[in-house]
Amino acid sequence: MRASRARAGRTYHARILCCGRMDWGDDAVGPLCAAALEERKIPAVVLSGNASELLEAWREARHVIVVDALVTGAAPGTLHRFAWGEAAFRPEAARCSQRGPGLAQALRLGLSLRCLPDSLVLIGLEGGDFEWASTPSREVAAAMPALVDAVAREWQALLPATPGPQKAAARRP
Repeated sequence: MRASRARAGRTYHARILCCGRMDWGDDAVGPLCAAALEERKIPAVVLSGNASELLEAWREARHVIVVDALVTGAAPGTLHRFAWGEAAFRPEAARCSQRGPGLAQALRLGLSLRCLPDSLVLIGLEGGDFEWASTPSREVAAAMPALVDAVAREWQALLPATPGPQKAAARRP
């Protein structure tokens, strides 16, 4: 991201920010993903997804993965991945951006303030049912394992490389 400041004071190399609310049907994608990632010992933060919350959370990280229910017009349960800087990047598709100032607004503000992470990826499932007090749709529930796997792969790709046992042994005096 071109508008980034120096990252010397960053607390986290990478963070996963899972947005959504459990009580709004398919909007539960983020919190459900965070729970599944926790079982895999992958740290994730659950947020409602408002702009100020997102800005504060990624202020401390070099690389950010945002997980949310998306609304693009695709079939419910469709897995999407968008990376900042790609032509297809659509932050306004994030459900958190449709409830008020969310990801799209946080990115615009972060760009203006020059406080964006080095990389930002939006991963989510297409939602279709956002009724209050409902559970996720069958399509979204069936696609959750694929979402969790996609986020886990993205996380693994962001982890700093560590030397393998053979490389470490070769460096011993």
